[in-house]
Amino acid sequence: MNERILEVKNLQTHFFTEDGVVRAVDDVTFHVEKGRTLGIVGESGSGKSITSLSVMRLIASPPGKVVGGEILFKGQSLLEMSDAEMRTVRGNDIAMIFQEPMTSLNPVMKVGRQISEAIELHQKVSSGEARKRAVELLRMVHIPSPEKRYGEYPHQLSGGMRQRVMIAMALSCNPEVLICDEPTTALDVTMQAQILELIAELKARLGSAIIMITHAMGVIAETADEVIVMYAGRVMEYAQVDDLFQRPMHPYTRGLLDSIPKLNQSDEKLNSIRGMVPKPTEMPPGCPFNPRCDEARDICRKERPELMRIGEGQVACWKYCEAWEVNHHGE
Repeated sequence: MNERILEVKNLQTHFFTEDGVVRAVDDVTFHVEKGRTLGIVGESGSGKSITSLSVMRLIASPPGKVVGGEILFKGQSLLEMSDAEMRTVRGNDIAMIFQEPMTSLNPVMKVGRQISEAIELHQKVSSGEARKRAVELLRMVHIPSPEKRYGEYPHQLSGGMRQRVMIAMALSCNPEVLICDEPTTALDVTMQAQILELIAELKARLGSAIIMITHAMGVIAETADEVIVMYAGRVMEYAQVDDLFQRPMHPYTRGLLDSIPKLNQSDEKLNSIRGMVPKPTEMPPGCPFNPRCDEARDICRKERPELMRIGEGQVACWKYCEAWEVNHHGE
C-alpha cells in the first residue's frame, strides 16, 4: 500500500445565504496516495470543485465556511494551520490547475513572469534562477519556443497553450499533490488528449498524487486509479476505476455511464438521466437522488443512506442495505 499523502475525513463545507444554508460538501471522505490518481466525477453542482477549494482553503468567507471534518496533508491538519502556514503549503506542496486559464492567469502580466514569481516566492531563489526554471517548465509541458513564450501575455496564446502554462505554474515547485479541476474544459478533443497525456507523463516523472476533477467519464477511465462519484455534495459511490466501469453499483453511476455515447449505438436519442439536480436550498428528504431514480423505494424518500462498504467498494444506496448488514454482522 502506498503512502497516503492527503486524507479528507467527513468534510462539510456550507454556504450561508439569504435563501438558507447550502450544504455544498456534505460529509465527504476520501484519500489519495503517492503516485496514484483519484478521480472525482459528477454533474455540475455536485460539489466537486468546492471540495477541491476546501482542500486548498480557498473558500470565500463569508458566505462559505468549512464547518466540519478534517483535511490532513501527510498527517498534518490543514484546517488548523495559520494563514501564513497554509500559504507555504498552497502552491508549494499542494498545487491546483484551475478549469479556465484565461480567468486564472493575470492578463496584464507576461506568462513567464507569472511562473517565475511563484518559484521565487516558494523556492527562495534569484530572479535569474527562477526565469531559467520557468523556461524549463514551459519546455517540459511541450510549449514550442519557450524562451519566446516566456515574454508573451495570456491573450497571445491559444487555449491549449494557456492550459499548459497553468500546468507549468502548478508544477513549478514540484508539488506532492496536484489537483486538476476540469483541466480539459473548453478545449477541442485533440488538445484534450494532449493535456491528459501530458498530466500522465508528469505524474510518472514526478510521482505526484493527482486528484482529477471532471464531469466526463471518459477522462476518468483514461486517468484515474480510484473514483468517487459525487451528487448534491455527497459521495454516492467510491470504487477502483475498473470495478466502477464493469460493476457500477449506484443508480446514479449507472446513469452517468449509460449517458456516454457508444460507437455502435443505433438509436438517434442518447440516454440521459431524467430530471435536474435539485436546487441546493431545496434538497429532498432521504437520498438526494431519489426524485430522479427509477429504483427509488419508500425508504429512499424518507431516510438518507450512509456510505456502506460492499465488497471492495462503497456505495450510499438503500438497495444494498441488506447486503451491508450481512457483511457488517459477519465481520
